[in-house]
Amino acid sequence: MYSIEITAKAEKFLNKLPKSEAALVLQKIYSIRESPFSHLKRLKGNDFWRLRVHKYRAIIDVVVSGKKLIVLRIGHRKNIYDE
Repeated sequence: MYSIEITAKAEKFLNKLPKSEAALVLQKIYSIRESPFSHLKRLKGNDFWRLRVHKYRAIIDVVVSGKKLIVLRIGHRKNIYDE
């Protein structure tokens, strides 16, 4: 099972969301700990992965050797890829 680490930037976005939507995003992130690669899709041009959660996307770095998922950013799907 992979451990989950959420960066301050992702945490800040979650705090701005309504509680119900933030809970939905966190529930989805924690549900992929058993087999993350069946839920994640590779981003083109870099080593990161993305997770779809309704209208939001989570950008995740996977450390396979340490069995760790690092949530770098969370944002709305229309502007998460602009950064």
